[in-house]
Amino acid sequence: MTAGIRLYRVYYSTYNDDVHSRIVEELRSRFGVEVRDHRSTVVREFRFVEVLLGEPGREAEIEEAVKSHGDSVFGVKVEWIDTTR
Repeated sequence: MTAGIRLYRVYYSTYNDDVHSRIVEELRSRFGVEVRDHRSTVVREFRFVEVLLGEPGREAEIEEAVKSHGDSVFGVKVEWIDTTR
């Protein structure tokens, strides 16, 4: 039996690869955790990252960090995932 995982999944779109790289780096440095970067193979602009931060209740802070990168980031959604229950 596996232990499960607790993390945030962050979904957003951006046409700018540099902005996406800055978002990933900011999430890493701000929270001091691993950030797994995924990219849609269907829609190039759609991004999906996993922030391996095991503390619930940080959705608003993560969303603000992503949205702070300007108008080229849109459709931001943050989900708390807990498979330990």
